[in-house]
Amino acid sequence: MADSLTPVRLPDSQSPIKNDINLVTCKTRLDAAVQELQSGYAKWQLAQQRGTALCYAIEAKKTRCFEKSNGESDSYPDDLQLPCNKLAIIASIFTDITRNTRETLRQLRGITRLAGEATDIIYYRSWQLRQFVAFAEELIERYEKESSIKQRVMQNIAHCKQRSELIAYTTAWE
Repeated sequence: MADSLTPVRLPDSQSPIKNDINLVTCKTRLDAAVQELQSGYAKWQLAQQRGTALCYAIEAKKTRCFEKSNGESDSYPDDLQLPCNKLAIIASIFTDITRNTRETLRQLRGITRLAGEATDIIYYRSWQLRQFVAFAEELIERYEKESSIKQRVMQNIAHCKQRSELIAYTTAWE
């Protein structure tokens, strides 16, 4: 008897209600995932700016130290610790954003599975679900590379013994 029943359809849709509910759920979850990606990117930009300012501050402090010692120096200025600690915090933000983006990618893949046959539907008048997944995958790759560079800069900039090294690390951060 259950085989002879016709699926319930919404008045403005030709698809069964189950598919419409899946679409609404997919759209809602996709909205949340996109907002998370946008939020992560905004945080990334802010951390980038703050980190650049800190790198310049560290570079200036070390340069003054070099000038006092006529060139190369193994010493560390007294006021170097605070900007280095702040730079370590900023560098950890990049790691957190990368981890959060990886979680968002996991959610996007789940949305794609939930959508089933509806993965070809275009969302936001631009992309199908698989394109959102591909974008998140590429974003993670770029975040990981950039975060790795930031970690290296954070670990080494305070230990530079020449002005050229300082410039190289500051430039790498930018």
